[in-house]
Amino acid sequence: MSTKVRLWRWRRSPLRRRSDVLEAWIGLLTAIFVVLGAPAVGWATGLVADSALERTVRAQHTERTLVPATVLKAGPREISETDPDSGHVQEERRTAVARWTAPNGTSVTGTVHIPVDKGKGDTVRLWTDRQGRVVPPPLDSMTASTHAVLAGMGASLGAGVLLLVGRQLLLWQLMRRRLAEWEREWEAAGQDWGRAGAA
Repeated sequence: MSTKVRLWRWRRSPLRRRSDVLEAWIGLLTAIFVVLGAPAVGWATGLVADSALERTVRAQHTERTLVPATVLKAGPREISETDPDSGHVQEERRTAVARWTAPNGTSVTGTVHIPVDKGKGDTVRLWTDRQGRVVPPPLDSMTASTHAVLAGMGASLGAGVLLLVGRQLLLWQLMRRRLAEWEREWEAAGQDWGRAGAA
């Protein structure tokens, strides 16, 4: 019974309107694009993002070097981040002055963040660029792949939402046209239509 109700727009019927057929086609095409098109968009986006991120990983590993640094002076402990709900310390660190040798051979002294268990005279390892400036660690392949997967999933979800919003807008326009059609037909039928004894 429910299948018959869903498929009535496809059958020939004197009650079926052009807008009913359009609505059925819009529903079918939307379903096809949501099932096939949105995942394809996500897959393509994920591949493009993965390729770009892997190039970034290779470039960062080429440009950044892990060098040993000697702590000259260690500052007090700092709380860098605290969970506002529980109040638990997320990370503790301390600022220190350290000396290291840059990949180009020059000696560099600067302020860096070190683990809390390190102090004066200890050796820490820092990521630097070719000039010896401290930089964040390079992106690793696993993180890059995770970002690519998330980008693909986001693109797929976004494509699906856009398709459904587009379908809804089209159906809204169809309904406006259908109501205008009914209004014209009621006016054409006249006010006496259906009244018993009308001349």
